[in-house]
Amino acid sequence: MELIHTLLDLLAETLTITCLVMVMMLLVEFLNVASSGHLLGRLQRRPMLQVVVASLLGLIPGCVGGFTVVSLYSHRLLSFGALVAGMVSTFGDSAFLLFALSPATTPKLLLSLLVAALAAGALTHLIFRNRPFYTPDEHTLELHEAHAHNHGKVQLSFGNIKQISFARAILLFGLAIYLVVLCTGAFAHEHGGAAPIGHGENIVFGILALLTLVVVAFSSEHFLQEHLWEHVIKRHFLSVLLWTFGVLAALAVLWHFFDVAAVLQGHRWVTWALLFVALGLGIIPESQPQFIWIYLYASGLLPFSILLASSIVQDGHGALPLLAYSRKSFFMMKAVNLVFGLLVGVAGILLNF
Repeated sequence: MELIHTLLDLLAETLTITCLVMVMMLLVEFLNVASSGHLLGRLQRRPMLQVVVASLLGLIPGCVGGFTVVSLYSHRLLSFGALVAGMVSTFGDSAFLLFALSPATTPKLLLSLLVAALAAGALTHLIFRNRPFYTPDEHTLELHEAHAHNHGKVQLSFGNIKQISFARAILLFGLAIYLVVLCTGAFAHEHGGAAPIGHGENIVFGILALLTLVVVAFSSEHFLQEHLWEHVIKRHFLSVLLWTFGVLAALAVLWHFFDVAAVLQGHRWVTWALLFVALGLGIIPESQPQFIWIYLYASGLLPFSILLASSIVQDGHGALPLLAYSRKSFFMMKAVNLVFGLLVGVAGILLNF
């Protein structure tokens, strides 16, 4: 019975987190397409402005900011230093999970990443300003443009609700169920040693879900199918669900058989080992490995410095189009970010933050 109860708790928390992550991703997708990418300007002769713009773009949750930074870099509108800054400040879909588990930590991490991105970008530009990491015959690609979604305005219309396609029906049903569960307070309890999700957070999450429901209900069929269903749900839902359940299950086993807090507090070398593992996993252009460090931090088992160091190196899917454009730029960017992440992590452990 205890095993069944634990499994049900894991499933409940997995669905809680996955639903919130999907709600936020759907909403960000809408806002990104609606803005139509009007950030481009005359950046070529203002390298420090490039660093600032790239750093701010990287803070956008999800893949959007990273894709946009790579797109601008491939069009020679951003320097290599600005590219580094954008990849330092972004940590992909992990931003949604962090907000779900520890809303109060999100502003702290984003501000820390912004400061790190500005410093890393400015310093990198001064060192590498005369060394572009692409060859003259490399061409820009349409791959990242497709991800940047600069295809025009998005308009909501009451007439669109008449087109109840399978995708729209599934999304509306899922959002309605999520709102009902939030209203009943079923998610306002603690799991796995992490901080509980309280009524205040449920109100915020409910508002976000309600806004997303409006977008799903009244958006055009093309936008719903192409962006919300194909780009968000089909690409991310299963991955987030499985990674979340896997990490929660692994942590549940650890907490059951080991006193993890005692191990981390009593053995300094474990903290150093976790730092190097976090940096190593951060090299992978995928957000989900970052979930491990977010869960550990939210549970009070990991210092903020390791979460920050991992976030500096990790950039989610944002850098994937860079591999298609310039592999040399990709690996050099990763190497530079790894150095900055290591410096921040070591300083954080030594200074106990």
